[in-house]
Amino acid sequence: MISRRVLLSRLAAVAAGGATVWAFRDRLPWPPLEVAFEGGRETPWLPLAQGGGLIEIPVTVAGAPIRAVVDSGAQFSAIDAGLAQRLGLPRTVAAPLLAYGVSGRPQMSHTVTAPLALPGLAIPALRPAALQLADIAFVSGRDFQLLIGRDVLSRLVIEADFPRRRARFLPRPRYHPPPDAVAIPLARKRGGPTAAVQVEAAPPLEVLVDTGATGILSLSEAAARAAGVLAPGRPVSEARSVSLGGLSSVRTTQARTVRVGRLMLRDVEVQVYRPADHAPAVSGLLGAGLLQPFRMALDLSGDRLWLTLPSPLIVPRN
Repeated sequence: MISRRVLLSRLAAVAAGGATVWAFRDRLPWPPLEVAFEGGRETPWLPLAQGGGLIEIPVTVAGAPIRAVVDSGAQFSAIDAGLAQRLGLPRTVAAPLLAYGVSGRPQMSHTVTAPLALPGLAIPALRPAALQLADIAFVSGRDFQLLIGRDVLSRLVIEADFPRRRARFLPRPRYHPPPDAVAIPLARKRGGPTAAVQVEAAPPLEVLVDTGATGILSLSEAAARAAGVLAPGRPVSEARSVSLGGLSSVRTTQARTVRVGRLMLRDVEVQVYRPADHAPAVSGLLGAGLLQPFRMALDLSGDRLWLTLPSPLIVPRN
C-alpha cells in the first residue's frame, strides 16, 4: 500500500486526460455544441487553483459547484462518473465507449448530458463521458471533477495568465494577440493540436499540445530514442506517472535543448512513457509546464498557440 504523500513524491508528471480518445464516438450524429457568451463578450477572469500547474478553474454542473481542468489533450470533455451519478445526469447514448490514455488501461464509458456554467458563459447541453476522474484527482492531490476537452475548446479561445494565476474564455472574434506575442503554429493530427518540437539536433517531432499534462515535454519510447535522449551514457531515472489509464512507470531524462517555434529551452526534463496497447499513436505531449512563465492563448480554430511574457507589475508604495 502506497500512501498518497509517498505516491505524490514519486510522480514525474500528471496527464489529466492523457490524450484521451473516445472510440466510436466520432461516428455518432451529435448535434452542434451550443456555447453561449453573455452579451457576446468574454468571461471575467477566473482564479486558477493554487499549485498543480494546470488550468484549473471553478465551474458549476447542474448547479453544483465543482472544479474543472482545461485539457486540450482530451478529444472530448469528461466528468467524474460518481459525480454524474450523484447529480442524476441522464445518459445520452446506450452504446458503451472506450476511453484511452497515452498509457495504462482503457476505461469503458458512456456519455451524459451535463449543463455547464461559469460567469459569463453557459453550455446548456455538454455531453461529457463519465469516467473515473476521482482516482486521478486523488493521486495528483487535486480536486477536479471535470475535464473541458476539445469539443468545447474548438468553439472559443482559452486565455490563461499563469503569472497572475487567472484564466478566461473569449469568443474567437474578440481575441486579439498582444503585439509582442509569440505565435506557435499548430497542426492537426486526428483532430488534436500538434506543435513541431526539435530536441537537440534531432529532426523535429510533431507532439500533442496537452494543457492537461503538468510537465514540459513527454515522449514515447520510440520518439525518445529517435531524439537521442535515451542514448547510452545519458542519465535516466525511474518514476511514476498518473493519467486516465492509471499509474504507470516512466523514465525521466534531460534534453540539452528543446526548440518550440521561436522559443529555445535548455536543460529540459523529459518524461519517457510506454504507449498503451491499441491507444492512439502520440509521439509526445507538450504540457502546461512550458506555459508557466507566460500569458498564453490557445486558439484551436485558428491553429495558433500565443505566448506573451508578462508585463511588470506596478505596486503602489505604501
